[in-house]
Amino acid sequence: MVIPSFFIVGAPRCGTSSLFAYLDAHPRIYACEPKEPYHFNSDIALSWRPFADRRDYLQLFAGAREHQVAGEATVLYLYSKAALRGIQALSPSARIIIMLRDPVEVLQSYHALNLLLLNEDLEDLERALAAEEDRRAGRRIPWTCETPFALQYSTIVRYAEHVQRYLEAFGPDRVKCILFDDLKREPDRVYRETLAFLGLEPRSLPSFKTYNQTRRWRSRRLAPFLVLADRAGLRACHLIRAGRARRLAIAAMRLPLHWPRKANIDDAGRPFSVSPELRRALRERFRDDVERLAELLGRDLRSWVSPD
Repeated sequence: MVIPSFFIVGAPRCGTSSLFAYLDAHPRIYACEPKEPYHFNSDIALSWRPFADRRDYLQLFAGAREHQVAGEATVLYLYSKAALRGIQALSPSARIIIMLRDPVEVLQSYHALNLLLLNEDLEDLERALAAEEDRRAGRRIPWTCETPFALQYSTIVRYAEHVQRYLEAFGPDRVKCILFDDLKREPDRVYRETLAFLGLEPRSLPSFKTYNQTRRWRSRRLAPFLVLADRAGLRACHLIRAGRARRLAIAAMRLPLHWPRKANIDDAGRPFSVSPELRRALRERFRDDVERLAELLGRDLRSWVSPD
């Protein structure tokens, strides 16, 4: 069995999909499909973990050739102590990539994503933030929510503790932290530096387009039918053990849903706006964590706490 040797462990809405796609274009990289198998995060409750079994998980990398390095990108691993221990045990010399972004921008984008996935039913971000305590106690969680942890927005954007834990566990030489703004401004440089971190040389440069942009439902009334049909189809397809046959079955299952889904999704959607007052309050709320992170990374993150 091929053992994955690099892991993008987070954070959500920080460019992980884009970077993973860029790396996938390199001939010496074998990128896991699906991108997020959620194998190691046993301490974060999910309604469904199809690759919880170690044999099923390692089968995802069976197609890697001898000269390739294999990796995956599950963004909840950043917050999971079980994931850190599991990665260490399976792949002791693994390379860890952590992607980070302005907390307020992540809050807006992640809230929009949760609405799209039907994890969230509160369209106002301020109300969603106010509901965190109730949701930690298991209350006010939408019946369509697959990942209750995803509703803990304040926890998601407090990075410092989790980054420090990975740095201590794997050592600074095997942990690379990438800021979303750097990837956005200089994708070429970030791509080359990431390949060097993985011990690889660039061949040809990929197309640096943006993946997994913010989207919204045009009609939230139709969304449950489309999302729940997709979930049910995925569960049925995962009864197929062979990886290639399973991927073909998933593609065939999603074909009739493609056009109804496309018609009901606004691809040019933007996160719901945040008032200047809430933005200032959030910047102050996360100031201590941002300052701690800045020390860990040796980076100037003052823009993340600026009231403007």
